[in-house]
Amino acid sequence: MEFITQFINDLGNFIFIPIIFLIFMVALGRPLAEAIQSAMKVGIGFIALSMVIGFMLEKMEPAITGLAGKTGSSLDAIDVGGAATAVMGFGSNMGAIIIPLCVAINLLLLVFKITDCVNVDVFNLHQNASMGAIVAVYSGNFLYGVLTAGLFHVWALIAADLGAKNNEKFFGLPQGVSISHPVANTYLLFAYPFNWIFDRIPGLRNLNVTAETIQKRFGVLGDPTVVGFMLGTLLGLFGLDWNSPYHTIISSVQLGMYLAAVMLLLPKMTSIMMEGLVPLSNAARKKLVKRFPDRDITVGMDTALIVGNPSVISSALLLIPVMVILAVVLPGNRVMPLGDLSQFVFFIACMVPVFKGNIIRTWLSSVILFGSGLYIASWMTPATNELFQKFGAGAQENVMYSSLNPSANPFTGLFAAASHIGIFGYILIGLLLISIGYLLKKKERSQLQNDVTV
Repeated sequence: MEFITQFINDLGNFIFIPIIFLIFMVALGRPLAEAIQSAMKVGIGFIALSMVIGFMLEKMEPAITGLAGKTGSSLDAIDVGGAATAVMGFGSNMGAIIIPLCVAINLLLLVFKITDCVNVDVFNLHQNASMGAIVAVYSGNFLYGVLTAGLFHVWALIAADLGAKNNEKFFGLPQGVSISHPVANTYLLFAYPFNWIFDRIPGLRNLNVTAETIQKRFGVLGDPTVVGFMLGTLLGLFGLDWNSPYHTIISSVQLGMYLAAVMLLLPKMTSIMMEGLVPLSNAARKKLVKRFPDRDITVGMDTALIVGNPSVISSALLLIPVMVILAVVLPGNRVMPLGDLSQFVFFIACMVPVFKGNIIRTWLSSVILFGSGLYIASWMTPATNELFQKFGAGAQENVMYSSLNPSANPFTGLFAAASHIGIFGYILIGLLLISIGYLLKKKERSQLQNDVTV
């Protein structure tokens, strides 16, 4: 089993996910040629997306590092990023059991009609493995780690159903596709109460800033590429050193153009992936609707399908410098965000439809969530570092390692706290999650019946 998880990790999502796609499409009766073409487009889409996001972080890193230095950062733990924790998660003892565990949970929830999502986003189960492994190290109890990984998957599947209609409508996803990305669905949970609070704050409740309203009000200045240019230029001007004003201005303008390119390229990269997805989603929906005529079965996919939306990108770009500053000024924090800064588009994407694309609401809620998450990451730093030193790639003994994904995740804090209560704490969380899933599904089916009646 350890060999299998290591093999999956070595392949990477741009190989492993297309293989899963190919198998699913053939199983659904699609021609082999069509299955191969779709799988290739999905893999190419992942590569293209990774290239653009990696390019963004590479170009932003000098300004981000400079901004941290100017604020007098003396933080002792670095955020290694999701790619590094993926290696850690799949390479750990938890990684050896995570895939069969989560597949079994998915089947049970489908059979008992708690959820309607069939998860094919197997690669991102590394997030469950990492979280479970961190809690296991923290608590000194492997069972608590397994329960953490499993219950986190329960929520990911429940949230996939919860956000399916909003995501389909807002992002234009094919019918029958949901987002089962575990970390993105964590923050989806908080979007609803934040939206309720924002609706009751005078002034803020009437402030509707979306990519569309910006472009409508400011014309060409509101174009996503122009917004990216301005944000990148400002980040350079504030973050880069001024030893040579001429070179600083030139570098800042270049950074602005780089981020303008990201604003244009990200949606195009996700559209490549969508081209490969549509045939699978159509075939799956046709089969599933026939087999389960009374249920709205969906195929759970990666957040990569939705990160190209301008409201997602703008909110994430605005979040990056604020998180660097917060990391420095928050008393008691020890984690410097770095590796996961480029991943904010993935973390916040599922919140955006709840806020109807409102950049201000997405940004404010993200600042609160990730700012407080720094304290969870600091709390989990010893456990994360111990795990990374053992299973991470390229770990150095004299460096303290932490992460935002998943060390800063609210569920990581919840399950770590539950370990102090014992098995009863995990049972309570499990019962609560199942109850939420059951009630949400009951409400959804009742609404569908009312729609049919009307």
